[in-house]
Amino acid sequence: MPDHDYPDQTQADAILETLEEASPATIAELAAALDDHPVTVERRCRALQRAGEIRQSTGGVYTLVESDLSARPTATPDAPADQHTTNPAD
Repeated sequence: MPDHDYPDQTQADAILETLEEASPATIAELAAALDDHPVTVERRCRALQRAGEIRQSTGGVYTLVESDLSARPTATPDAPADQHTTNPAD
């Protein structure tokens, strides 16, 4: 991995952590919390949005994208994969 990717990844992680603590947030609020320039923060937010990690809502605020994994029911190892089985006696 090139060395120049590290600062961007660190900033992306910082944005995600900030949004975990205070979401939704505007670019100005994120820039103030991260002590960074708003244009730099906006560029990273756009990249995170393209990656599907955050989304921009009405009013220009950014929020974390909720994972679908937590909303999906999980199957137990003993449960059959198909709940609509037929009875061989029918």
